[in-house]
Parts: sequence; structure tokens; C-alpha cells
Amino acid sequence: MGAVIDREAFSASDYQHFGKRLRQSLDILHELLGQPGFGVGAPSIGAELEAYIVDGRGRVALLNQALLEGLGDPQLQLELNRFNIEYNLAPLSLSGCPMHALEDQLRLALRRLEEAASAYRAHIVPIGILPTLRRADLGSHAMSDLPRYRALERELQRMRGEPFDVEIRGEDSVRVSSDHVVLEGANTSLQVHLRVDPERFADTYNAAQLVTPLVLALAANSPLFLQRLLWDETRIALFKQSVDCRMRDARWREPARVNFGQGWVRQSPWELFAEAVALYPPILPIIADAWPEDSPSGSTAPGLAELRLHMGTVWPWNRAVYDPVGDGHLRLEMRALPSGPTAVDMVANVVLMLGLVAALRDDIARWLSAMPFRYAEYNFYRAAQSGLDARLLWPHRKHHRLEETPVVELLERLLPDVQCGLRSLGVGEADTGPYLAVIGERLAARTSGAVWQRRALSHFEGQGRSRSRACQRLLEAYQAAMATNRPVARWPLED
Repeated sequence: MGAVIDREAFSASDYQHFGKRLRQSLDILHELLGQPGFGVGAPSIGAELEAYIVDGRGRVALLNQALLEGLGDPQLQLELNRFNIEYNLAPLSLSGCPMHALEDQLRLALRRLEEAASAYRAHIVPIGILPTLRRADLGSHAMSDLPRYRALERELQRMRGEPFDVEIRGEDSVRVSSDHVVLEGANTSLQVHLRVDPERFADTYNAAQLVTPLVLALAANSPLFLQRLLWDETRIALFKQSVDCRMRDARWREPARVNFGQGWVRQSPWELFAEAVALYPPILPIIADAWPEDSPSGSTAPGLAELRLHMGTVWPWNRAVYDPVGDGHLRLEMRALPSGPTAVDMVANVVLMLGLVAALRDDIARWLSAMPFRYAEYNFYRAAQSGLDARLLWPHRKHHRLEETPVVELLERLLPDVQCGLRSLGVGEADTGPYLAVIGERLAARTSGAVWQRRALSHFEGQGRSRSRACQRLLEAYQAAMATNRPVARWPLED
């Protein structure tokens, strides 16, 4: 979230003062975005990798604080739950060979974390949701001991006024309630940041919204929660429900703080910041020592600390980020991709996402005229639910009318455009070719991390194992295959 959170309770005056700062910040940002040249710069990417920490039996290990202290790496960060850890990768220019550099960073991060975990006979697993996770793992004891998380939980509980309920139906079904927000910590992801010039932000954001369902279907890696087979990307439903602080009996209900968005951006990225302030009451009303217009050390841009903090407590799957570093800039944070299975698979997902966004954004007006926003949102949840079996609404190539089309067919149709899109971002073909080959293998084999996990579970249960033991064996096979960094489409099923 950027700000230091050292308080857990707030007064009515705190909220009032914070709200005033938010309105001031919006005015400042609006003026800033109107200045010629603001935020213009070479495109770059960054990423945040989240992963599970497990013991030798495949159970969660509450070790994130120990790993943080042992490594002493400023790029590490504690996640909400003590069995999760986050590694913030260094930004990379998109010119040259950023994708291989991104894979190198991911592999190094996983190796360093694994070495640190080995001192505790533990392991690091990048996976959307751990197959062996149990309800007993998700109590108050699991939450990281930080004022920021205690304050977040306290305020969400206050707004909710009752337990957080999660109900998800798939091949199996699950229904669970909690007085705490630790259910959210069952999710781990790879969050990708793309620096975007302000004048291109609306088109880039809209293109990302349009193609996220396609990429999500192929990247899915979270079919199990509490050892129940649910959605291919169960994270999408779980995250939304686990921190849903809306009261049921309210006369009107604001959108969930975890959402796909409220519509296409019409002109300016400012709309997304203004929307977040208008729709969502503050959760953490921490007033910065500096005024919103003051520049932080090493920056010439206004800090807008309160606005940045507020945006960090609203979790759309594609989110606008203002950063005052240097002369200030905007980033598009793409949050829908799961963690894992391997570094090479994760980079392939990023290549597909960036390539599709860049390929479609130059002609985005034509695409949006044929795709009302509610159908893009429909596609997102269908992709999360059914993965590579999803049928999505998409404009026909000739008459542009919406028709239901298998997502695999859409991806195969659009894949040739990905290279052109990446080239327009400055990424060399030699850098992207191997990762597009990984995507091609997945499409040919109709395989994702979620599909592999489903097949593995069926395989191990078919040998007479109980669901619990099959999930444990699945995780063992996943860890062994993950360690090779071979793409998931090539993973064997061996006992």
C-alpha cells in the first residue's frame, strides 16, 4: 500500500479529514494529467510474485516473518497470511530482452526463497491455491502480525457487521464463514505492472479488460480450495467474497471492492481514481505528514499519499496506479494472473497478456463498439469458472455481431497478432518466441495448470487414494515438476 500503517483504530474526524485530502488529491491529479509531457516515458514492466510456504508434508508453514528476517532483502514483503510471501521484482525496460530477464528474476527469487526455507525444512510453492489447504489453516493464528493487516481486518469487519461468507460451486461445492479476512490469504498471484503514458492509458486499460478473460482461461492454476474441486481459477470468486464488506441489508450496495470494473474508460485515467473515491468509503484513513501537493524526496511530482493509500484498498482485477517516483508516472496493474506453475509458464502468461493488449489497443474503439462492457465482465467470470472449456462472447470476424466462441479458438485466432503487439512495445522477437511456443504447446495440449491439477487428482484418486491423500500426492508431483522449470504442458503424471 506504500504508507506505513501504525494504527488500528480511527475516529470520525480521521475519516472526515482523509476524505477532504482525497478530494484535494483528485483535483491535483486532474490538473497534473492535463500537463503536456507528464508521465511520458519508455514503457517498462514490473511484477510481484506471491507464493506459499509449506512444510515437508505439504502443509502450510507459518514462516514468512522468519524468511523475511533471514534474507534481509528489501524486495521481500509479508503477505496477509503467515504462510505466504511476496517478492517484488525489479522494473525492466521493454526494449531488448525483458522477458528472459523477467524469467531470470523469477527463477532467482524462487531459488533464494527455497534456500531460505530449506533451513526450516520447508519449501516454496508458486500456485494459485494450495491443494492441501485445510479449514483449520485459516484461523486468526494465520494472519501476519502487522498493524496494517490488523487495521484492515478491523475496518472491514466494522463495515461488514457479520462474518465473511464464501460460497462457491463447481464440480464440488464449498461454503465457509469466517470472522477474519484470512480466507483471502488462500490466494497467491503474479501481479504485473505496465508503465503507460497517460494519453494511451484509457485505450491500454480497455484493451486489458477485453483480453484478460482470454489470458485467464489459459493461465488458470487454482481448481481446488479446501480440497474441493471448484472453478479452474477459484481465486477469482474466493478473493471477491472473502473481503466483501458490504452489509446485506443496506438500501443500496456499492460494488464489491474486488471487482472487474464499472465500465469502459471513456477518456482519461482520472476517471478510475475518481470512481474509487466516489464509490468506496475509506478503510485506512491515515493522514500523511506532507500535503498531497508536496513532492516526496527524490521526486518532482506531488505525493498524493492519501489517494495512493485509498487506491491500495480497492482491488479491481486491472487497477490504475499513480507513482510519484522521479517525475511521476502511471502504471496499469494487472492482478488476475495466478502464481505458478513455473517461471517459464508465468512469463509466457505475461507475454500473452502484453502482446494482446498492445495488439488490440490501437483499434480499441472498434472492438468496444461491438462489446458492451457487461459482456466483457461476463467473459471474465466464465473464463475463471471453466478455464479452457469456457465459451466466451466475442465479435465475429466479419459481421462483428457477438457470438459464443470457445476460448481456445479465440486464442488460436489471435495468437499471430501477439508478436506484432509485442514488437510495437519494443520487445524483440527472439525474446518472445520461446514463450509464444509455450503458449502454443498449452493450446495444442488443451492444458493449463488447473487442467493438470484436475487430471492429477483424478489419477491419484483412481488409484484408491482418499481425497486428502490424493491432494497431498498431487502437490508432491507439482513440486517435483515445478523444480524442473519445464512448461506445464509437458508435465508427466507419474506415481
